[in-house]
Amino acid sequence: MRFFLSVLQSIRENAQPALRTFAAIAVLAMLAYPLALLGIGQLAFPGQSNGSVMMCNGKAVGSTLIGENVTSPMLFHPRPSNESASGVDPHITPEAAYAQIPRINRTTDIDARFIRLLVEKNLDANRASNAGVLAPDYVNVNELNLDLIQRFPEKYPGFCA
Repeated sequence: MRFFLSVLQSIRENAQPALRTFAAIAVLAMLAYPLALLGIGQLAFPGQSNGSVMMCNGKAVGSTLIGENVTSPMLFHPRPSNESASGVDPHITPEAAYAQIPRINRTTDIDARFIRLLVEKNLDANRASNAGVLAPDYVNVNELNLDLIQRFPEKYPGFCA
């Protein structure tokens, strides 16, 4: 019995430092480190770390990074999910955007030349953000649709309400 009690005493004496070390590492790994990364992300990359939220009339309406399932004939449509690796890609080729201009023109009566200018503006903005380095040309459907809605609120009543 004495041997058993001495073994228990030895385990308690050796386990306490190990448990304290485990608790300290757990707090660092599960609390301090993620909070530090969150703080750095908020300071260095506030837009990206908050999800690249798109705002319309002070209201969050989506993200520039996550494609929306748009079916309205008044708006640009993203690629079908079987043509996008993730299924949530908000980018289309310039050709796909240009091909949708006649439909948007028909349904909204916005001048097709102006819609084309918005596509080109979006294309140029994406080229600038990629610094033109090895990035293919693309159009961000979410940003383009928001631009249309904000420029022509009378054509899109209730879209930002």
